[in-house]
Amino acid sequence: MGFLKGCVIIVILLIPFLCWVELVGGIGANWGTQSSHPLPPETVVKLLRDNGIQKVKLFDADYGSLRALGKSGIEVMVGIPNDMLATMASSMKAAEKWVSKNVSEHVNNNNVNIRLVIF
Repeated sequence: MGFLKGCVIIVILLIPFLCWVELVGGIGANWGTQSSHPLPPETVVKLLRDNGIQKVKLFDADYGSLRALGKSGIEVMVGIPNDMLATMASSMKAAEKWVSKNVSEHVNNNNVNIRLVIF
């Protein structure tokens, strides 16, 4: 009876963990471009793919980074730089121009899988 009771307790403890594991939609990484020794974007994308990273958050819409992510299959979240937030909040034209240049162009021409734009 003690063995069976121990197994039941283990199963009860594992159920929440297994449910949590099922909810995780992939492993992601943050990618910032401000560094003293930046790696080429193609190298970073290769490292991401080789390590099973399925999602990446870019802190800015760096053209080279977005271009390298094209056709990689990695889901991308693009951040709006802090210094542009006030301008974009006060001008619809500025926001549309930014989205056209930094999102639409890459989705349409480079097949980048941009899922979110954040600030």
